[in-house]
Amino acid sequence: MHYGFDIGGSKIAFAVFDAEFRECERSLHATPSRDYGAFVALVVGLVEQADARWGGRGRVGLGFPGVLDTASRILAPNVPAIHGRNLLEDLSLRLGRPLVADNDANCFLLSEYHQGAVAGAGLALALTLGTGVGGALIHQGRLVDSRRGGCGEFGHGAVGAVLLRRYPTLPLFECGCGLSGCLETYVSGTGLSRLYQHDTGVRLGGRDIVAGWQRGDEAASRCMALYLDILAAGLGSLMVHLAPDAVVLGGGLSEYPWLYQELSARLPDWMMKGVAPAPLVAPLFGGDGGVRGAALLAIRDETAFS
Repeated sequence: MHYGFDIGGSKIAFAVFDAEFRECERSLHATPSRDYGAFVALVVGLVEQADARWGGRGRVGLGFPGVLDTASRILAPNVPAIHGRNLLEDLSLRLGRPLVADNDANCFLLSEYHQGAVAGAGLALALTLGTGVGGALIHQGRLVDSRRGGCGEFGHGAVGAVLLRRYPTLPLFECGCGLSGCLETYVSGTGLSRLYQHDTGVRLGGRDIVAGWQRGDEAASRCMALYLDILAAGLGSLMVHLAPDAVVLGGGLSEYPWLYQELSARLPDWMMKGVAPAPLVAPLFGGDGGVRGAALLAIRDETAFS
């Protein structure tokens, strides 16, 4: 059996998969966001209970919003309980088995490559549009990374000069990473709200902005046109630099079919002449991909997925 954890700042998803990666069970739990002992106890309890139910010792993978440093410590500021901790070592000692962990965007892409939306692509790229913006690359079935970790942090690339020329009043929002003008500050869910507030002075949630745009509201339409141009510019730059065979989007906004139509119409404006945009696809596993990808982590070094 294979166990996957998708760790978030407020919720932890846990799922069990069989040898063919068919989902057998799933549960959702509140994240002990500031209590490390409670966090470890929750994970250990879920694994041990699953072992008892399924009559074996499952292999365990964890996806989390952050990176592993060179000492295998979890760096996840949005989950203070585990930030800076050697979580894998502590869990391994408690459970008597090795565990693996990786960035949640890597888990999402791994799932979409294994029988998902980008299966068989030579080089595939993922961009997840949620509270923040995550990114990942997979080449010939292997996630791309280095010893330094953090490969695919596309959300922390800066918006381009051509975009600023087109929108000279675009503010350079400060990012939590310490930089300004990061793509994440505009095209995440919170970024969309930030753009609307900058234009109107009113704070509105992303779904409400989208609904207003679809009703023809002027301010929402102006905000969405800007948002889509920024996102298309960011994707166009990534496509030019990396030449992926396919790009899959994740996060809440990826659920909207119109997103792919709008971006496909805009992408040629942000590409080199004569270079066609890569296919932009919706995820097959949707919001379930992170926990499935986490479970797949345990066997990623044994096979190139297809």
